[in-house]
Amino acid sequence: MTSKDNYSRPMTRQEIEALRAIKATKENQHLRPKFVSESRYIYVPAGIELAPKVKVERIDDRPDGQILWKIGIEIGAGVTPGFPMGNTVQRHERTNTFGKISHLPSYRPEWMNVNFVPRTGAPPAEPKIRDKKGRKVKPLTVFPGDSRHILFDTSWPWVLSGKIINSDGKSGSGVLIGDRLVLTARHVMPWTSVASGNWWMKFTPHYFDGTEPFGSSFVSDARHYDLDDTDFNLAHDYAVLRLFEPLGHRLGFLGTTSFDDNWRGLNVWSNIGYPFDAGGGERPAVQNYQPMEDDYEDDDGQTLETEASLNHGNSGGPFFAWFENGTQVRACGVVSSEVSFNGDADNSVSGGDNLVNLVDWARANWPL
Repeated sequence: MTSKDNYSRPMTRQEIEALRAIKATKENQHLRPKFVSESRYIYVPAGIELAPKVKVERIDDRPDGQILWKIGIEIGAGVTPGFPMGNTVQRHERTNTFGKISHLPSYRPEWMNVNFVPRTGAPPAEPKIRDKKGRKVKPLTVFPGDSRHILFDTSWPWVLSGKIINSDGKSGSGVLIGDRLVLTARHVMPWTSVASGNWWMKFTPHYFDGTEPFGSSFVSDARHYDLDDTDFNLAHDYAVLRLFEPLGHRLGFLGTTSFDDNWRGLNVWSNIGYPFDAGGGERPAVQNYQPMEDDYEDDDGQTLETEASLNHGNSGGPFFAWFENGTQVRACGVVSSEVSFNGDADNSVSGGDNLVNLVDWARANWPL
């Protein structure tokens, strides 16, 4: 992508901090009710009518004045509990998109507030810096001067990133980029389970200490680039996931952009993820005003070099910036791995025109 003027480039810190927060203009009809709720998933054979019955039983009156109740649900015969399983995992064919796609828009619902500077908590304790142990690629490196903070802000766009767990018992990060769409790293997918034909993934926006304040959704389908060679993989380590639930319709979503060479060294990028060493993977950590030091092309994919502090659990989390006087927020890539650039250990972010093309395909073919 070629930037033409200041309007199309990422906004600087000074420009962002000069903007005033924006208040919602409509009431949010999608907020979860302020009471305890739990969801259970079941499979019902075709032809069987589902007619659950709720049974409430008072169990005990406690000395502290609280009353213990038991709530049971009778579902019926022939019903099997389980997770919503994923359907298709498809390879996205390589396409030459040079000069055809440069960016896609973000979306903010009128019922979402906007904070240009997020509300954060105290930074995590200073972690130990891990060495590479002679290996070329492994996630990920925490650099001195760690700028990560725990993210408490639930306004737009900070609420759009979330935690991903999967059927391989692993976790990572992702971000809403469409009504039912999440962008993450390809290696966050449960490849062992996919190979067995029985897999699931779950995305929770602003997951926080085990809570789901804005709901969650399992993944119905996934699409990614092929897995044939190492260099191509590094520049294409991203996947788009289709959700069963339209979380992006309720909360909004980020846009996407290719990285421009003119943006090298600009301290404009934010990252959100769930690193294990900052909040134990249970709280979102944010770092703002980070630079991309360099970029390397592979076909229409990009490997972006950064010294932002990242760790296990950050994989798949977005790097995004503000554009167009604060009206657009676009991701340039997702966290991939630690990598050696000319002998220098840095962290890598995967992006490029092919990322924008993949999201463009998903928005057109996996509509609400």
